[in-house]
Amino acid sequence: MIKLAGRSAMALQHLKSRDDRKKRRAVRELFEIDNEGNLESFIPLLNDKDNWYRTKALDAFKTWAKRRDLATLDVLINHKKIEYNRVAANMLLSFKAEDSNLAKILFDKDDLLCKIKSCEYILKCENQDDFFALVKNHESPKIRAIALNSKYADSKIVETMLEDESNNVVQAALKKLQDSNVRLSSKSITSMLKNGVDPKLIIPHALSNDQKIVTTLVKSLDSNGKKEFVKYLRKKFTGIEDEIIQILINNSEYDIVGRWLQGKRGEKIDLLRWEIISNDEVDEIERCRLIERLFSRVNEPEIIEQAKKIANNSTSELIRITAHNLSTAGSQQQS
Repeated sequence: MIKLAGRSAMALQHLKSRDDRKKRRAVRELFEIDNEGNLESFIPLLNDKDNWYRTKALDAFKTWAKRRDLATLDVLINHKKIEYNRVAANMLLSFKAEDSNLAKILFDKDDLLCKIKSCEYILKCENQDDFFALVKNHESPKIRAIALNSKYADSKIVETMLEDESNNVVQAALKKLQDSNVRLSSKSITSMLKNGVDPKLIIPHALSNDQKIVTTLVKSLDSNGKKEFVKYLRKKFTGIEDEIIQILINNSEYDIVGRWLQGKRGEKIDLLRWEIISNDEVDEIERCRLIERLFSRVNEPEIIEQAKKIANNSTSELIRITAHNLSTAGSQQQS
């Protein structure tokens, strides 16, 4: 311990040396010793003419400041160099949210990154209602999105932000409201889709809306969007009689319905499944998947009988081959 203290004292002394070799060796030695108590000795290096020393000073803050308290960043926060302000801003969330005053100095900087990072930190602190009132209408969409994601934004405030001019803010609001009972109007949903809001985020809200909105949404979904849609359907709706499933069937959204059918059994379920498989207007890959999912039921006479009908009558060669393989799979297992 005494030897380590001696090393540290010698390194700190050499850190002020005019001999560049000793000074650089001292920097490396102090990083090796790894004592956060030595951080203050690096502060003069922030203004060194040599960029290597300035970089090492910042590294010292990045390494050791987190082991202390937020006040340690004061020198970076109040420094005239915006680069140093940004280092402090990026470190804010590593500290317990309890000192909003220092963070507000960063928020007042003419730099968006400093504003964003400090805003996140400040809104995690207590008693920041006045600051929230300021930032919820901020000119930057990123700041507004941070505000609505904070603990200060109740559902009414978030709902008003669905009308925001920025899609990023609208999407953040939709995410926050996805488990709420807020019912969006058809007009609002139509406007969001027209403006390019991510359709996947509208799914929970559209399913509690009218038939026209549901079908409009489905047509706007890409492949990943349809996967999310089916995932939500399977979680919320279990029977063919459910209104949303009937809407999809009546509007011939068979690729969606077909995926929803996966793993389900029953006379009505099977009837609908074969109806979709027989429909040439449905993508043949989707229909093949419906057939392939029935290979676990090759011992059921009804399945084999229907597969034979499809194999003999389908206009798609791929469907005929897949259905034929299904119709003969049972006998192949027995042999």
